[in-house]
Amino acid sequence: MNEITPIARDSEVEKKALAWMEDPLEALGMSNTAIHSVERDEAEAVQLAAFNIRLEQRRQQIETLEKLASSQNFTQAATLDDAAEVLFTHDVYKSYPASLLAKQKFGRLTKWLSRLTTVDLSGFDASGCESIDDWLLKLRADTALDVATSSGTSGTMSFFPKTAKDYLTSVRMLRLQLTQQWGETYSREHFDESYHVLTPFYNDGFSTVARLPHYFHDVFCKGDPELLHTALPYRASADLMYLAARVKQAQSKGDTSRIDVPESILARRGEWEKLQAEMPGLQSDFIRSMVPQLEGERVLALGITVMFYEIAKAGLEAGGRANFAPGSAVVGGGGGKGVKLPDNVDDVICDFFGVDSVRGSYGMSEQNFYCNSCEVGHYHVHPWVAVLLLDPDSGKPMPRSGQQTGRASFFDPTQDGAWGGIISGDRITVDYEPCECGRTSLHIHKQIMRFAELTGEDDKITCAATPQAQDDALGFLTTL
Repeated sequence: MNEITPIARDSEVEKKALAWMEDPLEALGMSNTAIHSVERDEAEAVQLAAFNIRLEQRRQQIETLEKLASSQNFTQAATLDDAAEVLFTHDVYKSYPASLLAKQKFGRLTKWLSRLTTVDLSGFDASGCESIDDWLLKLRADTALDVATSSGTSGTMSFFPKTAKDYLTSVRMLRLQLTQQWGETYSREHFDESYHVLTPFYNDGFSTVARLPHYFHDVFCKGDPELLHTALPYRASADLMYLAARVKQAQSKGDTSRIDVPESILARRGEWEKLQAEMPGLQSDFIRSMVPQLEGERVLALGITVMFYEIAKAGLEAGGRANFAPGSAVVGGGGGKGVKLPDNVDDVICDFFGVDSVRGSYGMSEQNFYCNSCEVGHYHVHPWVAVLLLDPDSGKPMPRSGQQTGRASFFDPTQDGAWGGIISGDRITVDYEPCECGRTSLHIHKQIMRFAELTGEDDKITCAATPQAQDDALGFLTTL
């Protein structure tokens, strides 16, 4: 990774910004209470300073960002709203020519990725890679990257350049929120206590949710492999994810005879179909066996709401219930994933797992934060993360007052492997008024939807950058 020495900053705000960028948890005393007690004016001043410092650094490291900024003569933001001009749209991370995966051109795919990351990939040799899994594992072994992939439900897989530091920032943040009650004081030693982690998913993989257990092992389980429990004892294959997405896309077009994937991946279709058929049984058997084993233990059950619901419903029907120790938590998220969930979904999960509430979680691969729900069900954004709500039609920033609904966009200055600015495909409602729970941090209402789900069509993103600047940056990125 290119090392950029920060320019010396004299003001207290800029010093605070540097501390938040490096390790916001330490900067705020490893305290969940302190994190969500920062006043809004102070938070926004630090966010703006952090944005300008990061922009100065990342323009030297990320070629596509430099192209986007220079095309608009953008050098710094005078207000947080200005930052919207140099955010990346989320589809940038799947903007490579589709033929690169279909023809397994991993050298050219590496060149494309190098234009989106702070990590120097000039010495990386992809010549021996014969599959997506090979390429991602070699990047993980030979560089500082730990790339996160999307599920590829649109038919195109995205590749987001995370590092181990990014993952650790996310998981440490998650632990602090789940194990500290807001308003209470905790000793530093509290962060060193170990927890069992229960997740009905893979023990490794390349999507964010599949890769997280690797880092749960260190942050939650404190290095004890006996405390990490995953339902699927193998690595999730990116090749099979890609195959599944291409099959789904072909089915939507009514022609499954033509699936544009390499023969070596297509030959694994039977493996994928077998995995899909076996997965529900494996997960159900896993929960049934683990629940009595973890009786009386402190457990953090982390996964996707729809998955927990299906397991809890089946468990209750079979007459089973968990009996975890006080301090245990169940965290869901990810929406319905195409499944219509009943109104009593939380009640079913709480009944089975024996917890008072299901902790909701909102996040995305392109950011380090996970916002967990408060006592009244709102997702609170950490004070170092700038929320930039955009008008869905014009792409311009919306007023930072009252209650506003628009396109979710964020700038996260803790991002290590990538530029921290992202325009997402999510429609959210941000409340700038104080939350009933007492936290001072901005909060997002629970009703979050994808724009593509609302319209039933591909999401057409309009952003604040000029059309010419967008074309210049995308043209540079995809000309390989």
